[in-house]
Amino acid sequence: MKGHLFIPLVGLGVCALAYAADVTGAGENGFTLEQYHNADAKFIGEGIITSVDEKIRILDLEGRTVQNYDGTSASWLYVQEEASGGWNVAYSNHANETHILSLSPEYELLTDRTALTTDTLAIDPILVKTEEGWLLTHTTIEGTINNPDPEGENGVYTVKLYRSSDLEQWEFVTDVIQRDRNLEDGDIRYVDGTLYYFFEMENYDKGPSAVCVMTSEDGGETWSGIRELLPAAADNEMAVCDPADGGWRLYVSSDYACVGESYQGASAYYADYTTEFQPVLTYERSGMPDNESVRLYDVKEMDGQLYFLFARNFLTDCDLLLRTMDAAGE
Repeated sequence: MKGHLFIPLVGLGVCALAYAADVTGAGENGFTLEQYHNADAKFIGEGIITSVDEKIRILDLEGRTVQNYDGTSASWLYVQEEASGGWNVAYSNHANETHILSLSPEYELLTDRTALTTDTLAIDPILVKTEEGWLLTHTTIEGTINNPDPEGENGVYTVKLYRSSDLEQWEFVTDVIQRDRNLEDGDIRYVDGTLYYFFEMENYDKGPSAVCVMTSEDGGETWSGIRELLPAAADNEMAVCDPADGGWRLYVSSDYACVGESYQGASAYYADYTTEFQPVLTYERSGMPDNESVRLYDVKEMDGQLYFLFARNFLTDCDLLLRTMDAAGE
């Protein structure tokens, strides 16, 4: 299996070589917003939704702000497209609230509903539309948040699933998974009646983490066991996993080439799997421009181009970048 034959142990020298390999021919090809310090970002149609100082805004693909939503307070975002062309955005914040923001196709604010309020912090909301209605998850944390110590006591992370027919009244369904490890960067795909829950499971904050998948065949009532897609050989931050070419393609940002550097040493990688998640290749370094010090938020293909949305030097400068490349070149 490609990518598992050799696991580098250190450090900065290998990172420098990886950086040098990418510099040649890498132009702006997008935008750079220096020291933007946003908390999250996702593609929304032909735009970008992000939160800065916990305020939600829409950017165009040149990095210009085209919409602000006063009164919103968001740290984690998730976008669900309506069949009508509008948008529902699930967001959660440090006030322990999970909201549903409904937008028109032109990003006009229609409603902002508080869907759930919790006694503890709830992160990483996910909103999914099925034939029976909507499903909403978020991950609650009891105890220590983002424990950085391998020997320290970690909080209990629980992914909770709710169901609604109208985006207003939410009924608790089940706990998808509960662990005393960080469960982060969750995403759900609904394909041919099956729910696929992808997530990152960290041993400790910014330490080695596995990317995993669980499935449900009964609308989220029950879930399979955990299947590991990438092992905890590096800090693997999941961006997106989508059906592609008769299987699945997973994009992550990872310090695989310089383990221990976390976001500051990470690059974007992809991995391909069969429909049954047998690995075809793993840890294939993306050819996207400026592929260094990456915290990858989202990847989207439009008009034969791959668009990469990411933070650079997330823990320090936290620049926001958009870069593109020919999809055929990946």
